[in-house]
Amino acid sequence: MQNELKRLEKEEKEAERRARTKRLCRRAGFIESLMPDTIILSDDRFERFAKKHFANNYGVKILKELITEQEKEDATQIEPEAVSNPTKLVQTQGTSAAKAPPSQYIEDDGTDADGYA
Repeated sequence: MQNELKRLEKEEKEAERRARTKRLCRRAGFIESLMPDTIILSDDRFERFAKKHFANNYGVKILKELITEQEKEDATQIEPEAVSNPTKLVQTQGTSAAKAPPSQYIEDDGTDADGYA
């Protein structure tokens, strides 16, 4: 029984890792398709680009709006399995926006670390 539990936990972690990898690749590919010039940037320069263009007041504002929109959409959709398995409903709620926006890059004066608003 304990081995079965460990196997199931391992499978769950593996599935989460595969889903995350797929999501990261899909999103990075989308950025590269919108802005092909980012392909030639080093990782350090791409990180600076992303911080300046995503992790600023405007980016955080848009992200919060999209999270709210996603949460409203998620609240109106209940997975069919959740009807027969109430614990599934608890597990699926709140998964869209469990983490806060990347506000660690925003300074107290409302600008990012490089002084951009």
